[in-house]
Parts: sequence; C-alpha cells; structure tokens
Amino acid sequence: MCYQVAQNVHVPIIGMGGIMTAEDAIEFFLAGASAVAVGTVNFYQSLYCRNYFTWYFGIYG
Repeated sequence: MCYQVAQNVHVPIIGMGGIMTAEDAIEFFLAGASAVAVGTVNFYQSLYCRNYFTWYFGIYG
C-alpha cells in the first residue's frame, strides 16, 4: 500500500507496521516512504531502541 500511496500523492509518507529489522525499514523506503516508525520491534524486544542508540553513539560519538 505504501507504494500505491507514494505514486498518487505528493506529501511525505511515514511507513509503519511490522518493522522488525533494517530490511523491513528499507522495504518501506524503496516503496516510497520518507520516514519509518519503529514500533513493532518494541513489543517483542523492549530494549531494542535503547541498545541500538547505545551502540550507535558508542561508534559515532
């Protein structure tokens, strides 16, 4: 559905629903999303975002 919407409107689209991995997010971007909302992974791995940002800022400061 993201692809169909992206083809017919000219506003930023936020892809959401079922994003558990980077590959899921990339699929939304390839389908035309301007951004993604990460929520599903937090239900299954409640510390995922905290761990990701700890890792990210540990590397990139």
